[in-house]
Amino acid sequence: MAGYWEFNKADPSSVRIGVTQRDQFNNDDVGLAEALVREVIQNSSDAGNGAGSVKVRFSLKTLNSIETAELAKYFNGLQPHLDACGIKRPDYEEGAIRVLVIEDYNTKGLTGSFEEPDKDNFDNFWRAVGESEKSGQKGGRWGLGKLVYSSSSRVRSFFGATVRAGENSPSVMGQAVLANHSIGNVYYPAHGFWFEGRSGNGLNFQLPVNDPHAVEAFRTLFGVERSSQPGLSIIIPYLIDGITEDTILSGVVNNYYFPILAGKLEVEVGETLISASTFLDVAASVEKKGAHVPFPFVKEISDALGSTTAAGASGTIGDSRLLPDHLSPEQIEAMKAAFSAGNLVHLRVPVVLKPKGKAPQTGNIDLFIKALAEGEEPFSLFARGPITLPGERHFTGAVARGAMIAHDDIVAEFLGDAENPAHTAWNSNAEKLTSRWDSPRKTLSAIRQSLRDLYNMIADQKETQDEDALIDFFSLADKAQASKGKKKRVKKPKPEIPPREAAIRINPVNGGFEILAGPGAQQWSFPRRIRLRMAYDMIGADPFKRFSPFDFDLSKSKQIIFERTGGEIKAAKPNTLYFDVTGPDFYLKASGFDVVRDLIVDARAL
Repeated sequence: MAGYWEFNKADPSSVRIGVTQRDQFNNDDVGLAEALVREVIQNSSDAGNGAGSVKVRFSLKTLNSIETAELAKYFNGLQPHLDACGIKRPDYEEGAIRVLVIEDYNTKGLTGSFEEPDKDNFDNFWRAVGESEKSGQKGGRWGLGKLVYSSSSRVRSFFGATVRAGENSPSVMGQAVLANHSIGNVYYPAHGFWFEGRSGNGLNFQLPVNDPHAVEAFRTLFGVERSSQPGLSIIIPYLIDGITEDTILSGVVNNYYFPILAGKLEVEVGETLISASTFLDVAASVEKKGAHVPFPFVKEISDALGSTTAAGASGTIGDSRLLPDHLSPEQIEAMKAAFSAGNLVHLRVPVVLKPKGKAPQTGNIDLFIKALAEGEEPFSLFARGPITLPGERHFTGAVARGAMIAHDDIVAEFLGDAENPAHTAWNSNAEKLTSRWDSPRKTLSAIRQSLRDLYNMIADQKETQDEDALIDFFSLADKAQASKGKKKRVKKPKPEIPPREAAIRINPVNGGFEILAGPGAQQWSFPRRIRLRMAYDMIGADPFKRFSPFDFDLSKSKQIIFERTGGEIKAAKPNTLYFDVTGPDFYLKASGFDVVRDLIVDARAL
């Protein structure tokens, strides 16, 4: 066997940097199987060669006893390091040993030098953690996503086989991402490699396995189809139990419906092909995760995205949010009419962005809104290029379906710098965002709220007042006199209701609220429990019923800070808190909520 495992020795006097980021790809917002799908397809989309739609293949293989023995040979050299990290390598007697092979086509492969730190794709993929050279519409930013490959393996290891343009066979390397560890008195970092030899240029870089016989044996054992087609194949041995064809299919359908329906992506999972023509049938057979996605609406906006007939705003957003002044009265009236008729409203909005040290640049976002038909549920889609962001729901609560699509390079670059490592939401305090752009918080807020701002302009939701709505509760007419003579206007009585002394007072503060004891609290018996519910306000919906943990989670968020006296607090749900007060002088202050959204607080004594 040509390849072997080796870890560089670590200087024990150096700072030990542990692998602590795995939970960012396996949490309540996104599970590991879904994170794997998102990372794989994102990277493949970034590596497209422009020759057609990107194709990604997921293939699961269960090894027999002979194949399991062959697989074990690949890991004999890694075993001492696995032992040092407390990782047990499973064997055939303990259950099925599975391998996942992921291959992409119409892609470039891991371009760049094998021997130089050129920061090209090969160098960044194998040798960089927490660094990324991607920008514009490229999906990656953090250089952390490849952690999902090793996290998906029970031995924290994976292989990569790449073919670049002009090459006739794959070059194969492996990587283990364990923990900082020691064997005897020798210290090792978390990352080790499976490789063929080292470069002779003084850098001593690990070089991939190219021996034809070794590569062919590797392809045969794992079921790798790639021979000479440019692209990348990822092989994850000893696959964890939670990743199955069903969870992969679900991850594809729930996350990449937009580029698939647009004809820019095709995915094969086992024997199932997911393409623009098969998507609706496949989606119907897949268990839905979270809110139902109205795929016909997604297809409609996908078809309209490249249209030249979109209305264009005359003003720019960035320093300000979308306002009626950005549109002509004729445009607003035309969109109101289209919305009322149930047609799709499409507005292209210019956005001014300010890269640090450079002149301001202008890009565009596309906004789509459509009124709900009978029986339809509200829906919102926020997408940066092919990536959908389930954590962005700033349109939720509107009685409509809407989408905000950013496919312009400069806007996609800005939003990419704002994304969290799992690419599920934007963070206005992201380091890349604040270090590379001027006034990023204001600009991000304008983009986030643009869909709602457009909806507020064209939906024409008006409040009406009925003077007699409750008259039957407060007055009775003499029915015997109802048909005689001229009707007399019944005077509405004004019942005198003694004012009730409040026991709980709620005051808004910047980014939060405060709870204070009112005069009525003097009549309470103690201890007493107060239940607090919080949610961001919504149009046309109960904010508490439509609350999403993507907004905030009191039990997990470190950004929300509480100050209290006279009681103890306990998180009961992501948006519900118990405040157990011990006397009539209690006080609670909460801060750290989104300052650009209206926070609704309900406080009740139990």
